This record gives sequence, structure tokens and C-alpha cells, in this order.
Amino acid sequence: MRESFDNLLRQYEDGTLTRRQVLGAITALAVPVRAGAQPGRFRARALSHVNIGVTDVARSETFYRELLGVPARRYIVGDAYALDFPDGGLISLCPTQGGNCSLTATADAAVPGQIDHFGVGIENFDAERVASELEAAGVEGVRLAGPTSVLVPDPDGVIVQLSSPTERFEGTPPNRDC
Repeated sequence: MRESFDNLLRQYEDGTLTRRQVLGAITALAVPVRAGAQPGRFRARALSHVNIGVTDVARSETFYRELLGVPARRYIVGDAYALDFPDGGLISLCPTQGGNCSLTATADAAVPGQIDHFGVGIENFDAERVASELEAAGVEGVRLAGPTSVLVPDPDGVIVQLSSPTERFEGTPPNRDC
């Protein structure tokens, strides 16, 4: 960067640059460059949800409602309950006892206190097309999760659930009390 300042000063002294141009250039050098979006296979639009293993849904609901001011829970697919954010996205509370909402291939149930998976809403989502494109690109472990989601393990085994940015994961409540 020192060389850049020296060049600017030399150009000012030669009369190539005005004082205003030098000051503008120095300002531009001092401002950090913000990384632009990288071209990806798909365009992410939103972090749609985070699925957390909980031992007591009611206790966790109370904690997150008091901490974040979110509305009361609603049932979603896989025995999980959602705490919705006003501008989209949700926290999914997955019961560790009797719950059927873990997407981790190695777990029969969610693990207390751990993030089981997270969801990303992508532009122009179509489950069949997305799964086919990923498989054609050689991505391993791609699974369809019904017509609304595609599951993709990252290199460390964390499940990324791809879906439409507007997916709400509606479901029928289980026959048990949480």
C-alpha cells in the first residue's frame, strides 16, 4: 500500500493529479473492499431454519420466546415445533425423546443441545432438478426429503436442507404432548 501512496504523491507532484483526485484516491485505498457474491450452483436467498435437539420443548420454547420475543410454537413436520421469526426463518425445536425430526443419517434422534441441521432457501427451487444437478456434479450423499427439500451433507457431515425460500414445513401434530 505504501507504493500506492508514493505513486499518488508522485503523480500529484508531476501535476498529473489534482489535490482533489489524490484525496479521493487515498480515501479509496483506505476503504476495505467488500467481497462480492461468488457464483454458486444455486442462489441462496435466506437461512430458513436451524433444527436444535431439545430435551424439553416447553422449556426451550419459553427460553427462546423470552430471549427473542418470538410467537408461540407451531407444529411442523417430523415431530418438531417452530418458533417463527417475523421476517421469515425459524428455530425448529426437535424433541430428543420420541422425536422424529433428526436429519443426520447417523442419529436415530436429535442430540440434546446440538444443531442437527440447518435449512437454506434457494431461488427457483425444484427438488428433483436440484437433486439431479447436485448428483450430476458428483456431490455425494444427496437425498430427496419429499417434494419440498433436498438434503446435502457438507464435507464434515453437517446436513444442509435446501428448499424454497417460502417453505414453511407445515405438518400434522403428533399424538403426544410436548
